[in-house]
Amino acid sequence: MKQSYSLARLLTALPILISSSTPLFAHEAWLLTPAEIEDLSRAPIPDLFRSQLWLGVAAAVGFALTLVALRLEPVIAAVEYRVITPIWKRYGDIGPLALRFGLAVMMLLAAFGGLPRHGTEIWTTPTFLVPDMQLTTVAGAQALIIVQIAIAMLLIAGLATRICGVAVIGLSLAGVAIFGPGFWNYTPHFAAPGFILIALGGGRFSCDHIWNLDAVEALVAPHRQVLWRMSHILIGAGFVYLGLAYKLMQPTLLIAILEHGNMPTFGLPMPIIALVMTGVEVLCGALLVTGRLVRPVALAILGAVTFLAIVLGETPLFHANLYGALFVILLAGRNVPVAHRPARFSRVGAV
Repeated sequence: MKQSYSLARLLTALPILISSSTPLFAHEAWLLTPAEIEDLSRAPIPDLFRSQLWLGVAAAVGFALTLVALRLEPVIAAVEYRVITPIWKRYGDIGPLALRFGLAVMMLLAAFGGLPRHGTEIWTTPTFLVPDMQLTTVAGAQALIIVQIAIAMLLIAGLATRICGVAVIGLSLAGVAIFGPGFWNYTPHFAAPGFILIALGGGRFSCDHIWNLDAVEALVAPHRQVLWRMSHILIGAGFVYLGLAYKLMQPTLLIAILEHGNMPTFGLPMPIIALVMTGVEVLCGALLVTGRLVRPVALAILGAVTFLAIVLGETPLFHANLYGALFVILLAGRNVPVAHRPARFSRVGAV
């Protein structure tokens, strides 16, 4: 009877838990000190995460829910066609604009120390894209600060947008060379926005039109859909990897973060909440990789990131790269249409 009651509470809270599931990969290093992370990594893993039975049950439930969602995909697609597709056709160029500004603000704040990790005074320690990649001990840090500022200013103006996209991908890879393998945690979720910028260009209020870049547009156009799908695959693969490598294998870190933010538990044990969040993140990532239900998944993650920011009392700018990328995916869906290029301020697909 007690087990049935716990299961009933879990099923009742499941929709809320799903909405609160979000990529927590960065928060370990952003909200916990290195000493706390080291201690938690050695702490005993909750029994729930060591039980093959309950992990199997969780996997079976997740698989069943995914099958149901996929069965409903044609219905969801019909609703998307009526509701979202017209918005994309008319206002889709706002997506790349939002992505440009999201990346630009994130880079500017990082360059000036405006996105510090927990325990670091704001505006004192410049970072490289994310809060825990501090530049104070990096040789040539001044050059990296200038590069971030320069790319940010070009993105705000919408100048050489596709080149900036290539540069963002380059920075996401350079982080591995500068900070070591730990930066791979961030690379997919910064490379993906770069691919989106290359595929779609600057969007609304882009100044790319002042240059004649017909050759660039002609080069990109045949590969637009491939670039677009690459962005989905990178974002999804990042979620899958981080969900498995960190939340499933090191749940004590996730639980500590949730407790740090006093996240509501709905009367459920924290390990159950952590397991549900882990499963949903992995499933959302897998759906993005396979190109299924991409708009609902993008909407779910956007809501989840916002929910977690509110719960933890942090700025959403920590995830501005994902906000921008997922907003564009929410508007465009799986197959981005090729738009005609107007004479002046560019629309979706323009240079």
